[in-house]
Amino acid sequence: MICVECGEPVNDTYRILEGGVIRVTRCESCKQVADRYVEHEFVIIFLDLVLHKHQAYRHILFNRLDYQETLISPRILQLSFFVVLLDAYHKTQLRHMGG
Repeated sequence: MICVECGEPVNDTYRILEGGVIRVTRCESCKQVADRYVEHEFVIIFLDLVLHKHQAYRHILFNRLDYQETLISPRILQLSFFVVLLDAYHKTQLRHMGG
């Protein structure tokens, strides 16, 4: 797992305390919350992906999916294809509105 703000490795992104209370972990390097997306619904994460926020991509790629060092996960390929489609659609719309 990594900090979504600075990209440094962290041991965990949250801890579960007594009574089921979730406490988010702070990054030792940047002192920010290591992964604020553990508290967010998927709709919020999806909107941040559409807005191309690198923190959302780090959350999905490194903290949510199983990390594999040798092979590219099929889910990562699907997400990458979807992002490219969104970016192409966005650029097409910008050209259409601009001219």
